[in-house]
Amino acid sequence: MGFADKLKGKKIAVIGGSSGIGYGAAQILLEAGADVTIISSSQDKVNSAVEGLQSTLFQSAQGKVNINGAVGDVRNEASFTELLVSLAPLDHIVFSSVDKIIRGPLAEADLDEAKYLFGVKFWGSVVVAKAIAKHAIISPAGGSLTLTSGAAAIRPKKNATIGSALNAGVITLTAALADELASKKIRVNTVIPGLVKTELWDKLGHSAEKQAEIFENGQQSLPVGFVATPEDIAEAYLFFVRADYSTGGVVVIDGGGSL
Repeated sequence: MGFADKLKGKKIAVIGGSSGIGYGAAQILLEAGADVTIISSSQDKVNSAVEGLQSTLFQSAQGKVNINGAVGDVRNEASFTELLVSLAPLDHIVFSSVDKIIRGPLAEADLDEAKYLFGVKFWGSVVVAKAIAKHAIISPAGGSLTLTSGAAAIRPKKNATIGSALNAGVITLTAALADELASKKIRVNTVIPGLVKTELWDKLGHSAEKQAEIFENGQQSLPVGFVATPEDIAEAYLFFVRADYSTGGVVVIDGGGSL
């Protein structure tokens, strides 16, 4: 099997794959020939994503699409672990699940909401990592876990205090997991996306006009001259899944926003 076919037939779970960056990652992995299962907490979103990916790849003459969906909530450790065990053996897991970006003045922060969101992105990452550490979820031949952080981790500033800490925690977690899971031949890496056009902006309550303003400003300020779509960010996930020599690594894919 040639390098181009490296992921052909590989079983990959994309947690948070029903929308946004996770959806883009699922698509690029399918295009690389992988068998992909997207996992979301909403059955409706899972169904819609599976149908959308099947339609998109069929129209692009990709041929048979090996896409499945499953419902699971990372806040429920027992049931989510059971779900991952039922999908075993997997070759790779991508974790891109996030409910909402935490932004705003610290003095006005809703800490209960912040704790809830930590339960998805940070503790969700821990739940998945613990499951693959404890159970034979990843193939004995080895594989990978790719997590998702955020630009606030490397550019902490006011109005992003909590989000900066959350995302920085994921980066530290990555390094520790890479060491801890090495004996199981599991590589652990993290993608740090910059400004991306996703549904999260709707969840922040920004109108279409406000979003257009944000993206126009981003387009003018970023060295690449445009704001990313989930498909642009997906390239980083494909790299980490394929790159056997990378563990404990971080890729910043932000259009040069950190320069």
